[in-house]
This record gives sequence, structure tokens and C-alpha cells, in this order.
Amino acid sequence: MIRLTIDGRSVAVDPGTTILGAAEWLGIRIPTMCHVKGIEPAASCFVCAVQIEGRRTLSPACAMPAAEGMVVHTQTEDVRKARRMALELLLSDHAGECRAPCSARCPAGLDIPGFTLGIAAGDPRHAMEVIADRLALAGSLGRVCPRLCEQECRRCELDQGLSIGALHRYAADLDLAAPEPFLPRCERPSGQRVAVIGAGPAGLSAAYYLHQKGHACTLFDAHPEPGGMLRYGIPEYRLPRQALDAEIAAIRRLGAEFRMSTRWGADFTLAELRKQYQAVFVAIGAQGAQGLRCAGEELALPGIGFLEQVAAGGAPAIGQDVLVVGGGNTAMDCARTALRLGARVRVLYRRTRQEMPCLMEEVEAAETEGVHIEYLVAPVRLERAETGLRLTCRRMTLGEPDASGRRAPVPVEGSDFTVECSTVIAAIGQSVERALAEREGLRVTAWGIAADPHTMAASLPGIFAGGDAVLGADLAVRAVAAGRMAAASIHQYLSGEAVSGEPLHTAVTMRPVDDSERAAMFRSIEKAPRVRLLEIPMERRLTTFDEVEGRLADTDAVREARRCMSCGCRKADCCTIRTLATEYGADPARYTGARRRFAEDDSHPEIVYEPGKCISCDACVRIAAAAAEEWGLTMIGRGFDVRVAPPFGKPLSEALTKTARRCAEACPTGALALRTMRACQCQSNQVIV
Repeated sequence: MIRLTIDGRSVAVDPGTTILGAAEWLGIRIPTMCHVKGIEPAASCFVCAVQIEGRRTLSPACAMPAAEGMVVHTQTEDVRKARRMALELLLSDHAGECRAPCSARCPAGLDIPGFTLGIAAGDPRHAMEVIADRLALAGSLGRVCPRLCEQECRRCELDQGLSIGALHRYAADLDLAAPEPFLPRCERPSGQRVAVIGAGPAGLSAAYYLHQKGHACTLFDAHPEPGGMLRYGIPEYRLPRQALDAEIAAIRRLGAEFRMSTRWGADFTLAELRKQYQAVFVAIGAQGAQGLRCAGEELALPGIGFLEQVAAGGAPAIGQDVLVVGGGNTAMDCARTALRLGARVRVLYRRTRQEMPCLMEEVEAAETEGVHIEYLVAPVRLERAETGLRLTCRRMTLGEPDASGRRAPVPVEGSDFTVECSTVIAAIGQSVERALAEREGLRVTAWGIAADPHTMAASLPGIFAGGDAVLGADLAVRAVAAGRMAAASIHQYLSGEAVSGEPLHTAVTMRPVDDSERAAMFRSIEKAPRVRLLEIPMERRLTTFDEVEGRLADTDAVREARRCMSCGCRKADCCTIRTLATEYGADPARYTGARRRFAEDDSHPEIVYEPGKCISCDACVRIAAAAAEEWGLTMIGRGFDVRVAPPFGKPLSEALTKTARRCAEACPTGALALRTMRACQCQSNQVIV
């Protein structure tokens, strides 16, 4: 037996045992990529480098035999630097993407190719499980989310982007209508209790994920019903109450307790909650309406207050001629709501159409329904008139870009004019109630409550905050993501762990993509039009609050899901090089230069080969040779252009007749992957490089 010491621990091994094998006996992990058990080592990746005392250079643990008296170090700074450099050099030539562009753009990091695959395969329950892992309130967000993901869909460069929002609404609605809707599995009760201030999208999401970890949640909200802005700020023609109620009911079934009509600062204090609960999540939203910022602004009806009254069933008397001031989504919602109450509606916006912060489809829908929008107009003075109200306005022109990146409106002197109307609705923004938070000892910012953007930890121990309460008025999908992120941090806090938030994984992006790569990506993709969502007739739209857009039919949903190109890596969640890059803090962009082009060989019935991801570790070559494949694989080319391929131009299907699956499973980078594999990219946030 040979005796050696690894990281200060002694071990005796048989002659011929490698350092890697000896370390395994001790339970010491040495990372590897090219190593395959039972196959002769190649020592090509050098990620298993270790330091042997008495040697000037590092040695590959997978190929270096153990020697009597050898002293080995596996985690010195030099070792870690060498491993990091090896990874960075390999990643600099990596022609692949860990995540699909749509998933990378989604604020919630939703695994879009993963859930669309479920729909395409006729398995909407699987689709719902994938969605729910990252996104609570999927049906509601499928209706109201701005769908930033669709703007990044790679099909936009071929024909039309995938209808992602409609698809996850389809999966959610279908599931909620099932005899037994999906409920995530919950861990055994922990005995820990969390108070959630605010039952809007962020608070509901936090409760959804905290209960899965076994922590009991009580949600406090000033409104009579939960939902926050989803209920009181979005009209029913966009988000029907029964759809929202069904998703909230699922959170109730998980065990969440709701205490409604209970206001922070009046019915309870933060100090009281801290005594009764082990952690608190502040998700109060941005409920304060901003005024017109002109004389007489008190005569205007706050936009968010108007929508809330309508949602509560007590529509105010607005008359026949309504002016809405603002250019955001709330302004469009106010305009379309007033229209349904029988008014003639005009929207005044101080910039041009191009600078409007709302979704352009909302603008187009409002105009289709009859709303008139006048641009480059700002209010100057609001006063009472004999027949209602008189608003004095001033024409504007655009100057230089301001802090938001949009060109700032500049008044045109001598351009004042007046407009008479029955009601003016001010919809120019919402604000967070910061004064109360500050009185309770929380730090605040110009937008809301100060909190760490990754852990959601606020300035007091055990207090977390997220959503609009931190960012100011923002997207519901970002609030839902914040609730999930806060739940991860709160779970760590309650478990006595260091609060680090959701794990961050390095993710490689393929930038830029040239024309030859686009051609390779689209080579096997047939053009197919995006599915059209059915809308109710116009006369019904103008006289009711019935939902405008319908749910996809089953056949349309499957057809649309099959348009997904399944971008992103099939092995992103089990890719060795990505896991190690995260562990060692490797920067894929450190070494820049030419990289291989994207290419894909899908000629094999069982696996897909992307040579641009290959690191020439030759694991697959050695596996095929050991199994006596007739043709197998070999290294072709020299230097920078070396690659793995079947010899003599043979197709992959002939080269790997027995070992295709094993080669794909052994591949450390996703260059070889099973056709049926779809990476579940939903177990962590990602750092996009």
C-alpha cells in the first residue's frame, strides 16, 4: 500500500491509484471534466490540477499516480487560480447559451422553453409545474405581464415571436379548471411564522414560496380583498376577478392566513409584528397617487383611486366628457374604464407616442375602442367651470434626454389653450408610503424602502422588503419575482443560515450572433405565423367589463408551443463547466477573441451535437473506443480548429450506435445532449455575462 497525505489527511491506497482516486477515498472532491470512470484518463482539461509539495508546477489529479510520502494540496490559491484560468480559456471559445434569450429577459427567470415543451407534448400539468417553480400567479401574469420575454424571442428574426404570455395563461387556466389543480409540495411545518404586510403580487408570491418551505404566513392588507394592484389597479376586462381569486385560493390551500382591512400604522406596527413573528416581509406596493402638479390639482380624480372605486363596484359619477392626464398603463386603464362607463375620453400626454411608458398594445387597444390621444400637452391650471371643469394646457416640444433616457418636454411659450370637461383623471404615477416606514426605523430611498436588491433584506434584522415597496410603481412580474427571492432569503434567515438569497449561477451568452449562425439556428425551423388571440366583439367591449382576450384553444396552444425553438442549453442545469465556473468565479469574457460558430448536428435519432460547445476533452472518443463502436468518434483538425467528429465523414447515427446515451451523459458542456432533455433552468437566478 502507498501512503500519502491530501489536505492534511493521510490515506493508504493500492499502487497505481491516482491522486483523484485517493482523494475519493477520503471524501475530498477534486473537480473534473474530462475524467470518465473506468476509461483511461486524458488529463486534457486541467481542471483537476493539484499542488504536490516539492514540484514547481501543478499536476493533473486524474492522471498523476499516488506516490509514497506524497503531500498534496487541492485548494491552495494557486490551484484555484489555475482552475479558474482553465475554465475561462475554455469558455472564451464556447459557442452556446446557457439560457434562452426569452428566459434571460424574463424578470422572474421563467424556464420558457421548459414549460412550452410540456404544452407541445400535450402535458399542461408538466408545464404548470415548471412555471410554478419560478412564478406564482401564472394565470394573472399571463394576462397582464408586459411580456418582455416575447421581445427577445429568437423567432422574431425569422417571422414572429412566440406568444409566451398566452401560453402560460393557457397552462394556468387549464390547470385551475382541472378536478385537482396543481399544488406544490410543502415541507413539514417548521414552527416559524412570517408576517407579510401587503397581499398584492409580491406578498402573495412570498407566501406561496414560504409555505413550500414549511413556514406559516399571515398576510395583512388594508383592502377588503387580497390581490393589491392586480385587483384594485387593473380592470376586469384585462384580469377577471374569478381568475385572480382562483390563484389566491390556491395560496389559501397552502395554509396562508389573510387579515384584511387591517392597515399598517393604524391597526398594527412593525415593532408589534417583530415581537409576534420570526420574520416580516414588507410588500405594501406603491399606493399613493401623484397629483397633476399644477394649480387646482385637488379637483382631479386620482387615477388609482378611480380604478379602485370601479373595482369595488362603486363607480364614481364622471359625466360624459373625461380627460385623462398621463401616458402609462394606469392612464390607459383609466381611459378604457371611463369609456366603458359611457364617457367620451381624451388622453393628454406631455411627450410623444414614442416616449409613452405604457405597453404599445394598450395604446392601440384604447385607440381601437375610441379613445383619442393628444401628445405634447401638459396641464397648467385646473378650475371649476359652469358646466364642469376647465383645464388650461400648454403645448410642449421635446428637448434633450432626461434621467430616464427620454427626451424631456419643454414648454412652448404662448401656446396655452383650455379644454372643458366633466372630469379630469390624474394618472401620472404612484408613490410609496415612505414616511411610515421611516418612522418605524427602516431606511428609505427616493423610490421606496431600502432593501438589498438580491436578498431583499431591509435595514432592520429579520425585516425584508420587495416589489413596488422598494422599486416604486413597477411591473407585477417583477413584484412576483421579488416575493420569491425574498422567500428564499427569509428561509435562510429562519434556518439560521447566512442570508445570501437565491444562488447565482454564471450563464454564458452567445454575443454577437452573426448571419451564418442565424442561418444554422433557423435551418430546420419552418416559418409559421403566430397564433391570433380571439377578442370579444367591439360592441361588447364598449359596454361591459368582460375580458377582451380569450384563452387559446387546445389545438392553437399546442401549435403555438411547437413554434418554440427550444433555445438555450439542454443541459444547463447539469453542465459541469457552468457549475465549476460558478464555483470558481470564472469570467467567460476575460479572454476575448475569435470563437467558434454555432452549429448543430441533429442527424442522430437519440442525441444532438453542437460542436461549438466541445472542449476536446475526448471523453466521448474514449467511451466509444472502449465500447468498440465500429466507427466511433475521433479528433479532427489541428490547433484552434480541432473538433470531435465521426471519421471519414460518417453521419453521427452510424458513428454512435451503442454509446450515444452514455456519451451525452458524460459530456461536461452540453456539446452532446439527449434530444429529450430539456434543462430545468428554474432552480436559481443567473448572472448573465
